[in-house]
Amino acid sequence: MSSKKKAAKKVVAKKAPVKKKAVIKALALSVPRKHILYIESCAFFPANSSDGYVDNFQDGRHSAVPNRTLLTPIIVPVGAVLSAIRIHYTNTTATTPIALFLRKHADRHSPSGEIEMSFINLPNTALPPDNYLTVVDTSFPDAGKIKDRFLHYLEIPGTGDFGAGGRITIRGVSIVYKF
Repeated sequence: MSSKKKAAKKVVAKKAPVKKKAVIKALALSVPRKHILYIESCAFFPANSSDGYVDNFQDGRHSAVPNRTLLTPIIVPVGAVLSAIRIHYTNTTATTPIALFLRKHADRHSPSGEIEMSFINLPNTALPPDNYLTVVDTSFPDAGKIKDRFLHYLEIPGTGDFGAGGRITIRGVSIVYKF
């Protein structure tokens, strides 16, 4: 072969074929997916240890001292976007407590301590056969985005057994978010 022919011959880089499955997988990983976090009633504890709690297992948990608060942490990844909080409870009393979804700054730079993420009414009603109720909240500040440097928790005041006046128990909570 002459040197002219060798010089005229160009080396062409071959492109690797794009695999459709790899592209689809990469796109699927970049799209936020829906997740549901379930928090059982045993994760709720009284705001004051002296208030104690009573665990009625399937019926839920309430403070041992009537009309006291139970709390639980809400642990979702930073950057997640909340879609809904569902509180599962019973309330056969004449009152309608307001649950508070709160956040506080992790390094205590928040001017007010806690910042309200949501106020959630827990209406009183009897729902046969077992009075189990669920309330759903979808209204959150910052479009529901979980920001860095915050600690989130759910506070439910007014739980307890009021004898003939009824009972308010917390059965658990489920958090729907995309991440």
